[in-house]
Amino acid sequence: MAASPSTPDSAQQAAEKAALNRMLELSQGSFSLSISICNSPALRDYLIGEIKGAKPQLTVVSVPRETVDVFGYVDGQCADAATEALFVVDLEGSIDSSQEDQPALRSLNASRELWERRYQCPIVFWLPEYAATLMSTAARDFWRYRSHRFEFVSEQATAMAGTSDSFAGSLSLAANLSAEEKQFRIAELEERVADAGSEVDEKLARHVFVWLAELGFLYWFCGRLDDAEATISESLRVGERYGWQRYVGIQYGHLGIVYLDQGDLKRAEEMHCKAIAIHERLGDEEHTASNYGNLGLIWHERGNLDRAAEMHTKSLKICEKFGRKKEMANDYGNLGIIYFDRENLEGAEDMHRKALAINEEFGRLDGMAASYGNIGAVYAKRGDLERAEEMFHKALRVFEKLGHHVEIANTCDGLGRLAAARDNRAAAREFWSRARDLYEQAEMSREVSQIREKLDDLAVGP
Repeated sequence: MAASPSTPDSAQQAAEKAALNRMLELSQGSFSLSISICNSPALRDYLIGEIKGAKPQLTVVSVPRETVDVFGYVDGQCADAATEALFVVDLEGSIDSSQEDQPALRSLNASRELWERRYQCPIVFWLPEYAATLMSTAARDFWRYRSHRFEFVSEQATAMAGTSDSFAGSLSLAANLSAEEKQFRIAELEERVADAGSEVDEKLARHVFVWLAELGFLYWFCGRLDDAEATISESLRVGERYGWQRYVGIQYGHLGIVYLDQGDLKRAEEMHCKAIAIHERLGDEEHTASNYGNLGLIWHERGNLDRAAEMHTKSLKICEKFGRKKEMANDYGNLGIIYFDRENLEGAEDMHRKALAINEEFGRLDGMAASYGNIGAVYAKRGDLERAEEMFHKALRVFEKLGHHVEIANTCDGLGRLAAARDNRAAAREFWSRARDLYEQAEMSREVSQIREKLDDLAVGP
């Protein structure tokens, strides 16, 4: 399996997380104060969730806006809780950087000795950079108590630094990032786009367009479909403003993929047809391939297998014509699914193994995982549940590593069906519950309803 790439700063941020975990281990049973700087609430929550998964007795306290007595509030939340570590978040809501007087920080400074008397565990305040800077000046005595400082901030998060980012815009590299690296990359791109602002010249706008395109792709990959839709739509506004038609066509295709996952087949078809029209007007037949392939998925969802096969075959022929071997794997895989639905299991397996060989050749981890899952479905249909389970778990491990939430949900659904076929109701319930939760996060209502029906059937089964 190919090694995952890393963005310039992801290795440093991963090292910071490892250092934070080491500190929590070494400080167990004794007081310590640390400051963790993170400008992205989403990245902060992701990191805390990962850490809490390994430390269930870690307590997280969110400070309400305009709180003055920070210690009193936190202590009230922890009165009856056994905690091995304490994370304090959202303090910035009580800090107004435009004001000279900082009541919350002044109160925090006065309470500095109370924290050590009360807590024999590590305490970590999670703050954005500006709030940490204010704490260092407005609560100096409290600040001096800190023993560690962790930074989850990318040096490439500014617009100026981002213009020299050679990684930007490579969706194949972004797809192969680990789940954690994707969260670091999302935070970096979010900050970079915000730093660029809305009024930029054409030179910087080209970079903003690329950042938005990659950010939208990462949102989609991580199951944040609404964010993906909004971000890709913003990239389209930038591209259309400057007349970058080829790239606008590509982004219409990406938006069509998001609509497909949201279950809006009409809008998905509209986006792919728009993309095809643009590429054909530009004489760019090569870039119509993926749109025809995605139209095939739409027709498959509608139950028209003949039309779906026609679209996938058309996409495959274009890829063959232009030597787009990497993309041919998608068409082989999609044709394999059609063979599967037509009960041609030998043809299905042949297509999926062709797809797998190409994905392995190019190190496309998400494509490899999709092939594992599809081959697993063929084994399951043949009644070879042991080999099917092996392939599904192989797919799940890769999707979990990549953080591909929708595909994790799809694979858990498959594993749930296998468990139910073996009358292992507890395992089926566990897999389907996980699938339901992930579909709910992605707001995929049709899939949520389907999984709930399966869980209901388990509850009233024999």
